[in-house]
Amino acid sequence: MNARNLNRIVAATILSVAVLSVEAAPQRVAGSGPGGYSQWATDQYPGFDGLDTLPVPEKKENGWLKEWLGVGSPEGATALEQMSVAKGLEEEGEYKDAVKAYDALVREWPASVEAPEAQYRMAKLLETNLGEYADAYEEYAYLLDFYPRECPYADVVEAQYKLVNLLYDTRRVFLGMSFTGNRELRQSYERIVRRAPGAAYVPEAMLKIADLREQDTDYEESIKVYSSLRSRYPGTDAARIALYREAKARMWLVRRLAYNLPRCKDTESYLRLAIKNDPSHPDVEEMRTWLKELSDYLAEDAWTRAKFYDTRMRTRHATISAYERFIAEHPDSSHADEARARIAALKDGNKEESSK
Repeated sequence: MNARNLNRIVAATILSVAVLSVEAAPQRVAGSGPGGYSQWATDQYPGFDGLDTLPVPEKKENGWLKEWLGVGSPEGATALEQMSVAKGLEEEGEYKDAVKAYDALVREWPASVEAPEAQYRMAKLLETNLGEYADAYEEYAYLLDFYPRECPYADVVEAQYKLVNLLYDTRRVFLGMSFTGNRELRQSYERIVRRAPGAAYVPEAMLKIADLREQDTDYEESIKVYSSLRSRYPGTDAARIALYREAKARMWLVRRLAYNLPRCKDTESYLRLAIKNDPSHPDVEEMRTWLKELSDYLAEDAWTRAKFYDTRMRTRHATISAYERFIAEHPDSSHADEARARIAALKDGNKEESSK
């Protein structure tokens, strides 16, 4: 093999490896990406996968969009000069103008060394000096998406979490309607959990996600979040709260769906296990009340089915089996003695017929 052919083979091999690497790269979604918590960030998280397409910050544009967006042109001739202008406005207390100056820098020189700091300072001013919580959250999101390695990643994600909590706690309500939608708040929490699932505040964030699901009567989805929380963060205070809230959500669905039999049995099993695993839970008595409600309903349903076999259309053997199954499953039912008496009568009837 001559050198030319060998070079061609090597080049083709390198190209094919590069193509495979590009094709195998996962698509980035909002709430994930490299950075200080890159070993934590995830594109998927059980409990709210596949339900929404979370928003991704769009890259800031320059040129003709500036006028339409009301964005001013930079005063400095370079990114360094513009940073000096913006910092000067910040020191003078001209925070709104400083925000515009930092934003102009990011738009005009997005690849400069100064751009990540300008983006961070802009978000920080919106958060601490201007009280524009929603805008601050989005500017932090932009920082994490476009400059994750050049920012204090952990601090920024935590700042986002605190901002969403403020939005959650201070949202205005008029005639029962919130000016800040549940969906927007929930997605903001979800983006945070995806960015740093190992952070200490994540279990509490997941409780908020599930609560917002419940507020929109998405109980099936809230149950998934509670279940994921309990399995991923066992032993936490949030997991203990989730144990009860999941039980409550399950009971809501049972009643809403007219005591669907499979759901009743599933919820009964969940309650038995929950009470067994945490008998000292502060809400254990309420869970016991729910368990009795379901057990009573299931016993009545089983009794109705057992009585159905006790007709002339059914064989005596099948009827006895039905009553015995009822007693085995519901030994404490108020109908248990009646079932035992009926079994004895049916067996005596068998003896009389066999003696004839």
